[in-house]
Amino acid sequence: MQIKSLPFLGLIRAVLSLISVCLLTSAVFALEAHPGEHDPGGKRNTPSSNTVPSTIATPGTASSDGEKESHVSETSGEPVEASKNDAESGVLDAARVPLQAIGGVVDATREAIKSYLAGNKEDALKSLSYAADQGHAPAQWKLARMYAEGDGVPRDELRAFENFSQVCDRHADEVPESATAPFVSSAFIALGSYYLNGIPNSTVKANPVKAREMFAYSASYFGDSEAQLILARLYLDGIGGAKDTKQALRWLNLSAEKGNRLAQAELGKLLFSGEVGTKQRARGLMWLNLASDAADPVNENWIIEANDAALSEASESDRLAANAYLAQRKRRNK
Repeated sequence: MQIKSLPFLGLIRAVLSLISVCLLTSAVFALEAHPGEHDPGGKRNTPSSNTVPSTIATPGTASSDGEKESHVSETSGEPVEASKNDAESGVLDAARVPLQAIGGVVDATREAIKSYLAGNKEDALKSLSYAADQGHAPAQWKLARMYAEGDGVPRDELRAFENFSQVCDRHADEVPESATAPFVSSAFIALGSYYLNGIPNSTVKANPVKAREMFAYSASYFGDSEAQLILARLYLDGIGGAKDTKQALRWLNLSAEKGNRLAQAELGKLLFSGEVGTKQRARGLMWLNLASDAADPVNENWIIEANDAALSEASESDRLAANAYLAQRKRRNK
């Protein structure tokens, strides 16, 4: 009996969907701006050891001083006064009022998320645009997601790409433990997905090598479990470089250990079947069981089916050993 797996493009869509939901629900709690984010013209110091991919920005942009390419416009940081008509009408246009009037980019982003969750996407867009113009990563990220999905705005993948690029250009050296880091890591994943296929009728062409660089940076520097999962599939399929099953299993294991159920299912399938090496049926069954227990029965039924198929093929000794591994894992994680 063949154990089914999620197609690669389906995997990418599933990962991006999960990221979007998780970050949106936690966004209100991750809105503390870093020093310098209130100064749009300021630049942060990038550690010399940082191996940031050097080709993030939109093709066609250039860097004259040898620094990272970026198409983020530098602004003067000077506040723009709201119009008299706006003041008289009581209408707050977050894209035009002074920074002090709305308490800064953090408050603007917080208000944007509240408006968004309340279904008022027009006001959310104004506040997000204001905060994004100030270089606030969560606002830039959410604005990019809205354009990518056509959520409250006309779908515009190139504009989404540009906003994701701004996040990566400005915040690639973000401390991995910070509240902003998940947004930056997610932006690298989004760029990687665009480079895998390109954007039709634009200067963004398919570039699997660059795509692998984006996923690798998110997976290694930020330790992002979603990026680790996608990177593993790239190694398995030889996309953006040579096939490397050893590296694929390494990245899958790292992602699975962090509780990523998609990685757990993929790793379990490979270990149980022995597709990429010696069969490890008990360990494979353990990972499949963990993934199945956490799977959404509607959208991730393939995981449940994979676990059921493995159980039907497993011997009694396989099941006993898998249960022992599960018990050992539970003791270790207490």
